[in-house]
Amino acid sequence: DIVIIITRVIYNVSYRKEAFMPAKRKIQKEDILKASISIISHEGFNALNARKIAKKLGCSTQPLFYIYENMDVLKKDVIDEIVKIFDREVLKSETGQLEYKDIGINYIRFAKEEHELFKIMFNRKINEGAFDFIDLTGSAKTILETISKQTGMSNEDAKQFHLRMWLYVNGIASLAANQTVEFNDEEIIDLLKDQYVSMLLYEVEKGNVKEEILAQLAIKNREGKE
Repeated sequence: DIVIIITRVIYNVSYRKEAFMPAKRKIQKEDILKASISIISHEGFNALNARKIAKKLGCSTQPLFYIYENMDVLKKDVIDEIVKIFDREVLKSETGQLEYKDIGINYIRFAKEEHELFKIMFNRKINEGAFDFIDLTGSAKTILETISKQTGMSNEDAKQFHLRMWLYVNGIASLAANQTVEFNDEEIIDLLKDQYVSMLLYEVEKGNVKEEILAQLAIKNREGKE
């Protein structure tokens, strides 16, 4: 009888202890994506595997494959998430009103600070038309509207303007992403400002932009707003 009583006491104590222990955290899809992007940011896309993700999350690989059928499906979601991050970072504005210069600065800054994520998006071997390539994330509509609003250009002129400007911006961004050249924020701003003004002058000569736009830009430069 004493053995039965002791056994029951031990069982009750263990049961109560388990009842008050915090439940194990359930792994969500968002956790997997966040861990995956962290791994890629530090080690590159080729370093991503189930074992490393599980270690990052402090779990086995089982929760990963409960949510994802295989690594190919997981990696597709990871790339989609990187695109969302890119759009959010490139189209943000510190003043609350997006300006074209913000887009270029943000683009290069993203390449500089998140070079592994940038490489995944823009260093791939694909056969695209130039504009199709720069619109990989579908953000061109917002960018063209921003250009037209600031300069008065038509949508088609804005498209050509953005294409030529992007070729310049992407060159700097690629150097930054591959850590070939180190640019600070002030240097980036000055480089883009000079190119932007030069291209606007060309558009004024073609009759696509009114001279008043350049005058307004000069005033902003003097006030330190551009």
